[in-house]
Amino acid sequence: MIKLVLLGLNLLLTIGALAGGTLALSATGQAAAGIDKSMLVNSPFTSFLIPGLFLLIVIGLGNLLTAWSHLKKQANAPYYQCLMGIIQCFWIITQCLMLWTINPLHVIFFSIGLVQLIGGSLLVKREKLRFPFSAQQN
Repeated sequence: MIKLVLLGLNLLLTIGALAGGTLALSATGQAAAGIDKSMLVNSPFTSFLIPGLFLLIVIGLGNLLTAWSHLKKQANAPYYQCLMGIIQCFWIITQCLMLWTINPLHVIFFSIGLVQLIGGSLLVKREKLRFPFSAQQN
């Protein structure tokens, strides 16, 4: 059940990040989504290029690869899930700090990141996985 929920969240985040990243990288997409460069006044960026690429590549493709690893039943899939949960939470915190705002979507996507982290941790514990790259393994 946990794997199915996490797989669904991975796919949801993949779709959202690919769509959001594509909008952020396109001038017409920015206009259609109501994204304005004035939102970046408190950030180190002057355009949405870097945030858009991060959203598209790291969040979007990262969640897609994590979903794929679960489908292929790879042993390290729960660790990938934990990593994507941590990245998701930090992404939302950073976004809130740079935009100086918190809206309901931030809370929802932060919560999804927490579910990914907790779910991945539960799978690690349930499957009794050893930490990858452990000194004990070498």
